[in-house]
Amino acid sequence: MKRLFQMLIGLFLLGSSPAFADEILIADDDFNKFIKNAQAGDVFAVYPGIYRLPATVLLEASGTAENPITIRPSAAGKVVIEVPRAIGFKVIGEHWIIEGLEFVGVCGNDGDCEHAFQIVGTADHTTVRNNRLIDFNAAIKGNGQIIDEQQYFPDHVLIEGNQIFNRRPRRTSNPVTTIDVVGGRYWSVIDNFIADFQKDGGNTVSYAAFLKGNSDNGLFERNLVICEWRHQGGTRLGLSLGGGGTTDPRFCQGRSCKIQHYKGTLKSNVIMNCPADVGVYLNNAASTRMVNNTIINTKGVDVRFSGSFALMANNIIEGRINGRDNGRFREVNNIVERDLSELFPGKNNFDLSPYEPEELMRAARGYEGVDFCTGKPQEAWVGAFVEPAQCTIQQKLNEVTAKD
Repeated sequence: MKRLFQMLIGLFLLGSSPAFADEILIADDDFNKFIKNAQAGDVFAVYPGIYRLPATVLLEASGTAENPITIRPSAAGKVVIEVPRAIGFKVIGEHWIIEGLEFVGVCGNDGDCEHAFQIVGTADHTTVRNNRLIDFNAAIKGNGQIIDEQQYFPDHVLIEGNQIFNRRPRRTSNPVTTIDVVGGRYWSVIDNFIADFQKDGGNTVSYAAFLKGNSDNGLFERNLVICEWRHQGGTRLGLSLGGGGTTDPRFCQGRSCKIQHYKGTLKSNVIMNCPADVGVYLNNAASTRMVNNTIINTKGVDVRFSGSFALMANNIIEGRINGRDNGRFREVNNIVERDLSELFPGKNNFDLSPYEPEELMRAARGYEGVDFCTGKPQEAWVGAFVEPAQCTIQQKLNEVTAKD
Protein backbone atom coordinates (compact mmCIF):
# COMPACT_ATOMS: atom_id res chain seq x y z
CA MET A 1 0.00 0.00 0.00
CA LYS A 2 2.83 2.41 0.87
CA ARG A 3 4.49 1.79 -2.51
CA LEU A 4 1.23 2.30 -4.38
CA PHE A 5 0.63 5.53 -2.51
CA GLN A 6 4.14 6.75 -3.39
CA MET A 7 3.57 5.89 -7.05
CA LEU A 8 0.20 7.62 -7.23
CA ILE A 9 1.53 10.75 -5.56
CA GLY A 10 4.53 10.70 -7.87
CA LEU A 11 2.39 10.34 -10.98
CA PHE A 12 0.14 13.13 -9.75
CA LEU A 13 3.13 15.41 -9.35
CA LEU A 14 4.49 14.40 -12.72
CA GLY A 15 1.24 15.28 -14.41
CA SER A 16 0.46 18.47 -12.53
CA SER A 17 3.74 20.30 -12.06
CA PRO A 18 5.81 21.76 -14.90
CA ALA A 19 8.90 21.47 -12.65
CA PHE A 20 8.97 17.75 -13.47
CA ALA A 21 8.37 18.12 -17.21
CA ASP A 22 11.88 17.06 -18.21
CA GLU A 23 12.27 14.37 -15.54
CA ILE A 24 11.40 10.69 -15.36
CA LEU A 25 9.89 10.14 -11.96
CA ILE A 26 10.70 6.96 -10.00
CA ALA A 27 8.34 6.08 -7.17
CA ASP A 28 8.57 2.29 -7.24
CA ASP A 29 11.02 -0.29 -5.87
CA ASP A 30 11.78 -1.68 -9.33
CA PHE A 31 14.24 0.93 -10.60
CA ASN A 32 15.22 -1.25 -13.54
CA LYS A 33 11.91 -0.81 -15.36
CA PHE A 34 12.64 2.92 -15.55
CA ILE A 35 16.41 2.81 -16.01
CA LYS A 36 16.51 0.15 -18.75
CA ASN A 37 15.36 2.64 -21.40
CA ALA A 38 17.70 5.45 -20.32
CA GLN A 39 19.11 7.80 -22.93
CA ALA A 40 21.69 10.55 -22.87
CA GLY A 41 20.38 13.61 -21.04
CA ASP A 42 17.73 11.78 -19.01
CA VAL A 43 17.15 12.82 -15.41
CA PHE A 44 15.63 10.14 -13.18
CA ALA A 45 14.06 11.82 -10.17
CA VAL A 46 13.31 9.55 -7.21
CA TYR A 47 10.32 10.52 -5.11
CA PRO A 48 11.16 10.78 -1.36
CA GLY A 49 10.57 7.51 0.48
CA ILE A 50 12.08 4.15 1.35
CA TYR A 51 12.73 1.68 -1.46
CA ARG A 52 13.95 -1.93 -1.29
CA LEU A 53 15.65 -3.09 -4.48
CA PRO A 54 14.28 -6.43 -5.79
CA ALA A 55 17.35 -6.78 -8.05
CA THR A 56 20.63 -5.07 -8.83
CA VAL A 57 19.97 -1.91 -10.83
CA LEU A 58 21.91 -2.04 -14.12
CA LEU A 59 23.07 1.31 -15.49
CA GLU A 60 23.95 0.10 -18.99
CA ALA A 61 23.11 3.07 -21.21
CA SER A 62 25.62 5.87 -21.80
CA GLY A 63 25.30 9.60 -21.51
CA THR A 64 27.72 12.13 -22.94
CA ALA A 65 29.85 14.89 -21.45
CA GLU A 66 27.20 17.44 -22.51
CA ASN A 67 24.23 15.23 -21.65
CA PRO A 68 24.97 12.84 -18.77
CA ILE A 69 22.33 10.57 -17.30
CA THR A 70 21.39 11.61 -13.77
CA ILE A 71 19.68 9.88 -10.84
CA ARG A 72 18.75 12.14 -7.93
CA PRO A 73 15.86 12.94 -5.55
CA SER A 74 12.82 14.55 -7.14
CA ALA A 75 12.29 17.07 -4.35
CA ALA A 76 13.29 17.95 -0.82
CA GLY A 77 13.05 14.90 1.41
CA LYS A 78 15.11 11.79 2.03
CA VAL A 79 15.39 8.94 -0.45
CA VAL A 80 16.53 5.72 1.23
CA ILE A 81 17.43 2.76 -0.96
CA GLU A 82 17.64 -0.52 0.94
CA VAL A 83 19.98 -3.06 -0.65
CA PRO A 84 19.31 -6.68 0.47
CA ARG A 85 21.86 -8.19 -1.94
CA ALA A 86 25.49 -8.07 -3.05
CA ILE A 87 25.23 -5.02 -5.34
CA GLY A 88 22.87 -2.05 -5.37
CA PHE A 89 23.71 -0.16 -8.58
CA LYS A 90 26.06 -1.63 -11.20
CA VAL A 91 27.40 1.09 -13.50
CA ILE A 92 28.41 -0.16 -16.95
CA GLY A 93 27.76 2.81 -19.24
CA GLU A 94 29.55 6.16 -19.40
CA HIS A 95 28.65 9.56 -17.99
CA TRP A 96 26.30 8.72 -15.13
CA ILE A 97 25.71 11.05 -12.17
CA ILE A 98 24.17 9.57 -9.02
CA GLU A 99 23.66 12.11 -6.26
CA GLY A 100 21.75 12.91 -3.10
CA LEU A 101 20.59 9.37 -2.21
CA GLU A 102 21.03 7.17 0.85
CA PHE A 103 21.94 3.51 0.38
CA VAL A 104 21.69 1.08 3.30
CA GLY A 105 22.81 -2.55 3.25
CA VAL A 106 20.10 -4.70 4.85
CA CYS A 107 21.41 -8.25 4.40
CA GLY A 108 20.94 -10.83 7.12
CA ASN A 109 24.53 -11.92 6.56
CA ASP A 110 27.18 -9.17 6.36
CA GLY A 111 29.06 -11.15 3.73
CA ASP A 112 26.12 -10.72 1.34
CA CYS A 113 26.03 -6.88 1.33
CA GLU A 114 29.09 -6.02 -0.72
CA HIS A 115 28.59 -2.82 -2.74
CA ALA A 116 26.19 0.09 -2.97
CA PHE A 117 27.93 0.82 -6.30
CA GLN A 118 30.01 -1.38 -8.56
CA ILE A 119 31.64 0.71 -11.30
CA VAL A 120 33.06 -1.56 -13.97
CA GLY A 121 34.78 -1.77 -17.33
CA THR A 122 33.47 0.92 -19.65
CA ALA A 123 31.85 3.14 -17.00
CA ASP A 124 34.09 6.13 -17.69
CA HIS A 125 33.21 9.55 -16.26
CA THR A 126 30.91 8.22 -13.54
CA THR A 127 30.12 10.68 -10.74
CA VAL A 128 28.96 9.51 -7.29
CA ARG A 129 28.23 12.67 -5.31
CA ASN A 130 26.67 13.67 -1.99
CA ASN A 131 25.26 10.25 -1.14
CA ARG A 132 25.16 8.38 2.19
CA LEU A 133 26.42 4.79 1.99
CA ILE A 134 25.87 2.77 5.15
CA ASP A 135 26.57 -0.85 6.09
CA PHE A 136 28.48 -2.26 3.12
CA ASN A 137 31.79 -4.14 2.91
CA ALA A 138 33.03 -2.07 -0.03
CA ALA A 139 30.42 0.62 -0.57
CA ILE A 140 32.09 1.71 -3.82
CA LYS A 141 33.87 -0.93 -5.90
CA GLY A 142 35.76 -0.22 -9.11
CA ASN A 143 37.18 -2.94 -11.33
CA GLY A 144 37.85 -3.94 -14.93
CA GLN A 145 36.09 -6.18 -17.41
CA ILE A 146 37.44 -8.38 -20.17
CA ILE A 147 35.38 -8.10 -23.35
CA ASP A 148 36.51 -10.09 -26.41
CA GLU A 149 39.87 -10.60 -24.68
CA GLN A 150 40.32 -6.83 -24.35
CA GLN A 151 40.66 -5.22 -20.90
CA TYR A 152 38.48 -2.24 -20.00
CA PHE A 153 38.72 -0.20 -16.79
CA PRO A 154 36.57 2.76 -15.69
CA ASP A 155 38.53 6.02 -15.97
CA HIS A 156 37.92 9.61 -14.85
CA VAL A 157 35.57 8.60 -12.02
CA LEU A 158 34.63 11.23 -9.41
CA ILE A 159 33.69 10.20 -5.85
CA GLU A 160 32.80 13.44 -4.08
CA GLY A 161 31.04 14.65 -0.96
CA ASN A 162 29.77 11.27 0.21
CA GLN A 163 29.31 10.03 3.77
CA ILE A 164 30.42 6.40 4.08
CA PHE A 165 30.38 4.44 7.33
CA ASN A 166 29.14 1.29 9.03
CA ARG A 167 27.01 1.30 12.15
CA ARG A 168 28.81 -1.71 13.58
CA PRO A 169 31.79 -3.93 12.68
CA ARG A 170 31.30 -6.08 9.58
CA ARG A 171 31.02 -9.74 10.61
CA THR A 172 32.65 -11.20 7.51
CA SER A 173 35.93 -12.57 6.24
CA ASN A 174 35.37 -10.78 2.91
CA PRO A 175 37.51 -7.70 2.17
CA VAL A 176 36.28 -4.56 3.92
CA THR A 177 37.37 -1.30 2.25
CA THR A 178 34.79 1.45 1.77
CA ILE A 179 36.25 2.55 -1.60
CA ASP A 180 37.96 -0.43 -3.26
CA VAL A 181 39.37 0.31 -6.72
CA VAL A 182 41.40 -2.15 -8.82
CA GLY A 183 42.72 -0.61 -12.05
CA GLY A 184 41.53 2.54 -13.74
CA ARG A 185 42.97 5.97 -14.44
CA TYR A 186 42.26 9.39 -13.00
CA TRP A 187 39.96 8.47 -10.13
CA SER A 188 39.31 11.48 -7.89
CA VAL A 189 38.16 10.89 -4.31
CA ILE A 190 37.37 14.33 -2.90
CA ASP A 191 35.73 15.75 0.24
CA ASN A 192 34.24 12.49 1.53
CA PHE A 193 33.60 11.45 5.13
CA ILE A 194 34.78 7.87 5.74
CA ALA A 195 34.58 6.17 9.14
CA ASP A 196 34.01 2.95 11.11
CA PHE A 197 34.92 0.27 8.59
CA GLN A 198 36.07 -2.51 10.89
CA LYS A 199 36.34 -6.06 9.54
CA ASP A 200 35.30 -8.40 12.35
CA GLY A 201 36.35 -11.67 10.72
CA GLY A 202 39.22 -13.31 8.85
CA ASN A 203 42.42 -11.29 9.22
CA THR A 204 40.49 -8.29 10.71
CA VAL A 205 42.42 -5.86 8.43
CA SER A 206 40.40 -3.13 6.71
CA TYR A 207 41.04 0.10 4.80
CA ALA A 208 39.19 3.37 4.42
CA ALA A 209 40.01 3.47 0.69
CA PHE A 210 42.61 2.31 -1.79
CA LEU A 211 43.52 2.51 -5.46
CA LYS A 212 45.57 -0.47 -6.70
CA GLY A 213 45.96 -2.96 -9.57
CA ASN A 214 48.32 -0.77 -11.65
CA SER A 215 45.91 2.13 -11.53
CA ASP A 216 47.35 5.60 -12.10
CA ASN A 217 46.93 9.34 -11.56
CA GLY A 218 44.53 8.89 -8.66
CA LEU A 219 43.72 11.74 -6.28
CA PHE A 220 42.70 11.68 -2.61
CA GLU A 221 41.90 15.26 -1.62
CA ARG A 222 40.21 16.87 1.44
CA ASN A 223 38.74 13.64 2.77
CA LEU A 224 38.00 13.23 6.47
CA VAL A 225 38.89 9.69 7.54
CA ILE A 226 38.19 8.59 11.12
CA CYS A 227 39.13 4.94 11.45
CA GLU A 228 37.56 4.67 14.90
CA TRP A 229 34.63 7.02 15.32
CA ARG A 230 31.67 5.40 17.08
CA HIS A 231 33.15 1.92 17.54
CA GLN A 232 36.66 0.52 17.98
CA GLY A 233 38.59 -2.62 17.17
CA GLY A 234 40.37 -4.55 14.45
CA THR A 235 43.26 -3.29 12.34
CA ARG A 236 41.98 -0.26 10.45
CA LEU A 237 44.19 1.63 7.98
CA GLY A 238 43.42 4.99 6.43
CA LEU A 239 44.07 5.87 2.79
CA SER A 240 46.26 3.72 0.57
CA LEU A 241 47.79 3.56 -2.86
CA GLY A 242 48.33 -0.14 -3.36
CA GLY A 243 46.27 -1.58 -0.53
CA GLY A 244 47.15 -5.21 0.05
CA GLY A 245 48.22 -5.51 -3.59
CA THR A 246 46.78 -7.39 -6.57
CA THR A 247 48.80 -10.25 -8.05
CA ASP A 248 46.60 -11.75 -10.76
CA PRO A 249 47.38 -10.00 -14.10
CA ARG A 250 43.80 -10.52 -15.30
CA PHE A 251 42.71 -7.91 -12.76
CA CYS A 252 45.58 -5.44 -13.17
CA GLN A 253 45.50 -2.67 -15.73
CA GLY A 254 47.71 -3.58 -18.68
CA ARG A 255 47.99 -7.08 -17.20
CA SER A 256 50.93 -5.92 -15.08
CA CYS A 257 50.84 -6.01 -11.27
CA LYS A 258 54.43 -4.94 -10.62
CA ILE A 259 53.35 -1.41 -9.70
CA GLN A 260 50.10 -1.00 -7.81
CA HIS A 261 49.65 2.73 -8.42
CA TYR A 262 51.53 5.35 -10.44
CA LYS A 263 51.52 9.13 -9.98
CA GLY A 264 49.04 9.24 -7.13
CA THR A 265 48.39 12.36 -5.02
CA LEU A 266 47.22 12.70 -1.42
CA LYS A 267 46.44 16.32 -0.69
CA SER A 268 44.94 18.05 2.37
CA ASN A 269 43.29 14.98 3.86
CA VAL A 270 42.61 14.64 7.59
CA ILE A 271 43.16 11.08 8.81
CA MET A 272 42.51 10.28 12.47
CA ASN A 273 42.24 7.54 15.06
CA CYS A 274 43.82 4.50 13.40
CA PRO A 275 45.71 3.38 16.52
CA ALA A 276 46.46 -0.16 15.33
CA ASP A 277 48.12 0.79 12.04
CA VAL A 278 49.09 3.62 9.71
CA GLY A 279 47.08 6.52 8.38
CA VAL A 280 48.65 6.19 4.92
CA TYR A 281 49.99 2.97 3.36
CA LEU A 282 51.92 3.10 0.08
CA ASN A 283 52.45 -0.34 -1.47
CA ASN A 284 54.48 -0.30 -4.71
CA ALA A 285 53.14 3.19 -5.28
CA ALA A 286 55.50 4.92 -7.71
CA SER A 287 55.87 8.72 -8.00
CA THR A 288 53.49 9.55 -5.15
CA ARG A 289 52.99 13.10 -3.84
CA MET A 290 51.78 13.76 -0.30
CA VAL A 291 51.15 17.45 0.42
CA ASN A 292 49.47 19.26 3.34
CA ASN A 293 47.88 16.23 4.99
CA THR A 294 47.13 16.09 8.73
CA ILE A 295 47.50 12.59 10.20
CA ILE A 296 46.67 12.25 13.90
CA ASN A 297 46.63 9.29 16.31
CA THR A 298 47.87 6.68 13.85
CA LYS A 299 51.20 4.90 13.50
CA GLY A 300 52.03 7.35 10.70
CA VAL A 301 52.98 6.47 7.11
CA ASP A 302 54.42 3.30 5.58
CA VAL A 303 56.24 3.49 2.22
CA ARG A 304 56.70 -0.15 1.28
CA PHE A 305 58.55 -2.15 -1.37
CA SER A 306 61.03 -1.06 -4.01
CA GLY A 307 58.32 0.13 -6.39
CA SER A 308 57.36 2.90 -3.96
CA PHE A 309 58.74 6.41 -4.00
CA ALA A 310 56.98 9.31 -2.28
CA LEU A 311 57.61 13.04 -2.05
CA MET A 312 56.16 14.34 1.23
CA ALA A 313 55.89 18.09 1.79
CA ASN A 314 54.20 20.25 4.44
CA ASN A 315 52.41 17.39 6.17
CA ILE A 316 51.65 17.00 9.87
CA ILE A 317 52.18 13.39 10.92
CA GLU A 318 51.75 12.06 14.43
CA GLY A 319 53.74 8.84 14.42
CA ARG A 320 56.57 8.20 11.96
CA ILE A 321 57.41 7.78 8.28
CA ASN A 322 58.73 4.28 7.68
CA GLY A 323 60.45 3.08 4.53
CA ARG A 324 59.80 -0.67 4.60
CA ASP A 325 61.20 -3.39 2.36
CA ASN A 326 63.20 -0.89 0.27
CA GLY A 327 60.44 1.71 0.01
CA ARG A 328 61.87 5.21 -0.55
CA PHE A 329 60.70 8.74 0.24
CA ARG A 330 61.89 12.35 0.33
CA GLU A 331 60.78 14.77 3.01
CA VAL A 332 60.34 18.53 2.68
CA ASN A 333 59.30 20.53 5.74
CA ASN A 334 57.02 18.05 7.50
CA ILE A 335 56.13 18.04 11.19
CA VAL A 336 56.63 14.43 12.27
CA GLU A 337 56.43 13.64 15.99
CA ARG A 338 55.44 10.64 18.06
CA ASP A 339 53.05 12.72 20.16
CA LEU A 340 51.40 15.97 19.06
CA SER A 341 49.32 16.51 22.19
CA GLU A 342 51.08 19.79 22.95
CA LEU A 343 50.39 21.17 19.48
CA PHE A 344 46.80 19.88 19.36
CA PRO A 345 45.63 19.64 22.99
CA GLY A 346 42.03 18.92 21.96
CA LYS A 347 42.74 16.23 19.39
CA ASN A 348 41.10 13.44 21.43
CA ASN A 349 37.85 15.42 21.18
CA PHE A 350 38.14 16.02 17.41
CA ASP A 351 39.49 19.54 17.98
CA LEU A 352 42.51 20.25 15.78
CA SER A 353 42.90 23.88 16.73
CA PRO A 354 46.67 24.38 17.21
CA TYR A 355 47.86 25.64 20.60
CA GLU A 356 50.40 27.87 18.84
CA PRO A 357 49.20 28.60 15.27
CA GLU A 358 52.48 30.26 14.35
CA GLU A 359 54.10 26.82 14.56
CA LEU A 360 52.17 25.86 11.41
CA MET A 361 52.77 29.03 9.41
CA ARG A 362 56.08 27.96 7.91
CA ALA A 363 55.25 25.90 4.85
CA ALA A 364 57.90 25.27 2.23
CA ARG A 365 57.02 27.12 -0.95
CA GLY A 366 56.64 25.50 -4.33
CA TYR A 367 54.34 22.64 -3.30
CA GLU A 368 50.74 22.89 -4.39
CA GLY A 369 48.30 22.63 -1.49
CA VAL A 370 44.66 23.46 -0.80
CA ASP A 371 42.66 24.29 2.31
CA PHE A 372 40.72 21.36 3.75
CA CYS A 373 37.71 23.57 4.46
CA THR A 374 37.36 25.54 1.24
CA GLY A 375 39.43 23.76 -1.39
CA LYS A 376 41.14 27.04 -2.22
CA PRO A 377 44.89 27.07 -2.95
CA GLN A 378 47.15 27.60 0.04
CA GLU A 379 50.90 27.87 0.38
CA ALA A 380 51.53 29.38 3.80
CA TRP A 381 50.47 26.62 6.20
CA VAL A 382 51.67 23.18 7.17
CA GLY A 383 48.90 20.58 7.38
CA ALA A 384 45.39 20.47 5.94
CA PHE A 385 43.89 23.61 7.52
CA VAL A 386 44.50 27.26 6.80
CA GLU A 387 44.36 29.27 10.01
CA PRO A 388 41.94 30.69 10.93
CA ALA A 389 40.11 27.57 9.80
CA GLN A 390 36.70 28.08 8.20
CA CYS A 391 35.44 24.72 9.43
CA THR A 392 36.12 22.26 12.22
CA ILE A 393 36.10 18.49 12.50
CA GLN A 394 33.15 18.75 14.87
CA GLN A 395 31.16 20.74 12.31
CA LYS A 396 31.81 17.98 9.78
CA LEU A 397 30.62 15.37 12.27
CA ASN A 398 27.50 17.40 13.03
CA GLU A 399 26.66 17.41 9.32
CA VAL A 400 26.85 13.62 9.32
CA THR A 401 24.81 13.04 12.46
CA ALA A 402 22.17 15.60 11.44
CA LYS A 403 21.09 13.15 8.70
CA ASP A 404 20.82 10.12 10.99
